[in-house]
Amino acid sequence: MRPVEINEFLSQQVIGQQETLRYVSVAIFKHLQGEKYGNLLLIGNSGTGKTTIMRAIESLYQAEEAFREHRVVLIMNASTLATEEGAVDTSRLFARLEERARQVLGSGASAEEIARAMERATVCLDEIDKVSGVIGGKPYVTGINIQQALLTLIEGERVLHRMTAMKDGAAESAGVWIDTGKMLFLCAGAFETLYDQVFARVTSAKSGVKLPTVTTYINGKITIREYFTLRHHFRAEDLFEYGMQPQFLSRFDNAVILEDLDSGTLARIFREPREGVFQISQNFFRKYEIELDITEDAVKRIAEEAAKASRIGARALKSVYGRIIKPFEYDPFSREEVQPNGDGKHHLTIDEKLVAEALKPAV
Repeated sequence: MRPVEINEFLSQQVIGQQETLRYVSVAIFKHLQGEKYGNLLLIGNSGTGKTTIMRAIESLYQAEEAFREHRVVLIMNASTLATEEGAVDTSRLFARLEERARQVLGSGASAEEIARAMERATVCLDEIDKVSGVIGGKPYVTGINIQQALLTLIEGERVLHRMTAMKDGAAESAGVWIDTGKMLFLCAGAFETLYDQVFARVTSAKSGVKLPTVTTYINGKITIREYFTLRHHFRAEDLFEYGMQPQFLSRFDNAVILEDLDSGTLARIFREPREGVFQISQNFFRKYEIELDITEDAVKRIAEEAAKASRIGARALKSVYGRIIKPFEYDPFSREEVQPNGDGKHHLTIDEKLVAEALKPAV
């Protein structure tokens, strides 16, 4: 599969983030071809789709038999590489990779088969921003040490890993060499204060940067406003100030900024995915033999409300929708909106009026 075909597959599961998916598709292509470089750093607010992208990669490898040896996808929190005492223990990563490889290959896999699957793994390290070398304006030694350990692994290191595996029908201890340079590393984090940090740099008196403007026409009045987006003003050195080591950042092909989700994208995320908020809700009400539906205007209103909470992205859909649907989940047949179909079953349609009533501010 070439990058365009990989992108087509990923786009079926990830709504929005087209630019990020193109970067990810090229990274996967390089990984499948055995090229050493292609590692990415993904930066985006909570709920913008970082974990969804990682799950979509896992689905891609599962869907194609040719990718069988690449099916080990490990998603773990970067901070778990440190012990409670603050010491860095990369053996935790290899133990998790071995466990995942056994799940993929089966209990009868040999040490060599497990090692080969571990080497071809896609390692997704989440909350990489939490291992910054600076926290609260003070040096964070554990974060610096984790970055140092990771940059060595990402660059490529031969590590002796011991395991117990099957050989000639019997379990025996074996030592295998793992070349981490064959792995694909995707590191992701929210980098929550980065937006404010870059905004302060761009709008400082000495920056010389002129923000673009947008003209809006509201209630008969024309308003001209400056607007700022992180992805258009971000520079790699901004991450140095944040607390990420230059040597660590140099191990990545690109640092990619995920876009905040607008109301149109949130509307699709709310309604389309099988594991999305609305379809899960439909499955719940079928247990009551109630067919749940929703109008387009109601979806639009929910998405617009969720878009106001840009820092939590798609996760805002759950909280907004919860305010509307919880009374029905508790006792649906006490609500007049739940109507009989005439065949012993019922239906419920969520319309804009019902949404507006539920979202009305408390007096």
